[in-house]
Amino acid sequence: MRNFNKKNAFLIIILFIFLFTLSNFLFNDKEALFIDEASITAFIKNSNTQIIYDYIKFREDVFVIGYDNKDYIKNIFPSAKFISEFRFRIYSRLRENILCFFSDDSLIEYAYKNKIGYYKVVLDINSISKNEYVTLRDSNNSKIFLSITNINTNTNYYKYDIDKDYIKVLDGDTIAYNNNIYRFIGIDAPELEQVYGKEAKDYVSNLIEKSEKVSMLVSSFDIFDRILCHILIDDMPLAYYMIEEKLAKETVLKYGDNGFSEIGSNIVYLSKFQGRRKFIDPARYRRENR
Repeated sequence: MRNFNKKNAFLIIILFIFLFTLSNFLFNDKEALFIDEASITAFIKNSNTQIIYDYIKFREDVFVIGYDNKDYIKNIFPSAKFISEFRFRIYSRLRENILCFFSDDSLIEYAYKNKIGYYKVVLDINSISKNEYVTLRDSNNSKIFLSITNINTNTNYYKYDIDKDYIKVLDGDTIAYNNNIYRFIGIDAPELEQVYGKEAKDYVSNLIEKSEKVSMLVSSFDIFDRILCHILIDDMPLAYYMIEEKLAKETVLKYGDNGFSEIGSNIVYLSKFQGRRKFIDPARYRRENR
């Protein structure tokens, strides 16, 4: 019996060393990204979630959990690797700094219990609460990414009324609200240091102050961890006013409409009548003044 136990212990040690070596070989000390099939398939179908789509597409170590849609996913993400859920559970035990996207509740529960950092992909807006929608955080304080195409803005569920007294306008396209930073979709206003930068900020502040109701339509996060949104002033997108007043440049054609196709189309249409703006492209200004 003693020899048997020693043999088992030896085999377990060898197995652990093998798995650890395999983990190091696969991850090369990088932060690996794991995404279940349902999540990545949703992102493929919803190119409006452009920032996350690009984040996955140009990442070196992307592991897809599952094999059912392998050919379909490989066509979009040729560098993606495929593993089973069992293998993911082994890797996640051995490695730290593992970033995950999940729409699978069982994997989310597993990740939370094992203190694995994960993001949740929401395929059905009705599956999250109003508070989760406006903050894009779940009950575990993990990020939520909406994967919903062509959102019907006439549906009241998507319109979240906010208290204008708690809005802090940071500049012409960014606000702070309840400890979150929100970046407006579809427009780029001049920086505060630019010509018309302060005017753009003051214009937004005045619109909010004089409004009877301020609402929010939320989309996703940007690369700076800000929540992308449309602000509605008495049910009218604030972006329309900014374009009409020549206080912002449209960015829909470059970055997409983030699922708000009707608003995005209207922004592009209004921009055709904008004429020459009195400030240079804010993106160019940022590049030249870093």
